[in-house]
Amino acid sequence: MRTREFPFDWRGVGQSAALVIMALGVVLFAAPPAEAVDLVNRDRVPREVVVNQADGSSRTITVRAGEKVENICDDCVILVGAGSVETRGRLTVRIAGGVVSIESPR
Repeated sequence: MRTREFPFDWRGVGQSAALVIMALGVVLFAAPPAEAVDLVNRDRVPREVVVNQADGSSRTITVRAGEKVENICDDCVILVGAGSVETRGRLTVRIAGGVVSIESPR
């Protein structure tokens, strides 16, 4: 009877270590990708944007005219002028005419 060959020689590795390595490989490949929000400024002027993260942190950025900022957040509230949108996941948020809105899911 022929034994099955593996692409890696496990003889020098303890059984526990081998199981940990295999489990990590499964976790890395099974983990879903991060879902992040993109922001695009469709205006001809730069806009100041406040990003309030779900963890309570906040930051203000300037988005140039026509600029797209990828992965601005995962779960946040985006404020532009007097308007705001609550976002989560794979969305694109648009600024047009100084108004912020959800453009589309990606």
